[in-house]
Amino acid sequence: MEGISNEIKIRIGIKRGCVYNFSPSTGIDNHYFIVLNSNPKKDEEIHLAMFTTKKENVLKFIEYRKLDSKTLVQIERGECPFLPRPDDTGVDCNRPISINIEDLIERINDSEGSCSYPAIPENLISRIIEGVRASRMVGENIKQAL
Repeated sequence: MEGISNEIKIRIGIKRGCVYNFSPSTGIDNHYFIVLNSNPKKDEEIHLAMFTTKKENVLKFIEYRKLDSKTLVQIERGECPFLPRPDDTGVDCNRPISINIEDLIERINDSEGSCSYPAIPENLISRIIEGVRASRMVGENIKQAL
C-alpha cells in the first residue's frame, strides 16, 4: 500500500490486532502499539496496548501493585518478526492508552511512525485481551470495548 496515506490505511484497515508505531507524546521515542477494540471503526476511542522491552520494570510494577502476572504478556518467538528485539519484548496490559482516530493518525504522521505492519496472531491477541481483563488498573469502559 505504498503511496496511500496513513489516514486512508488506518480508516480502512483498522481492526483488533493492528500494530502502529508512533510517539505517544512529544519528546518520547516511538513505540509499537496494538489495537485492542473488538470494533475500532465504530468506537469513539481506540484502546491500544504498548509493546515494551522494559519487562523487568513492568514485573517490578506488577509485584509492587500486587497485580496478576498475566498482565505482562510475553512475545513468543516468531509472533512479531517486525519488532527490533522480539525475544526481549512483552506487552504491558496494565496501562493501555485511549485515543480517537484523528489523534492516532496525527501522532503517527507527526512522529514519522508507521501503520504498515502485519496484524498480530490471534493467539497473541487472546493473551493480551486476557491480560487487560485481568488488570485492576484498566477501566471497565476499556474492558467493555474488547
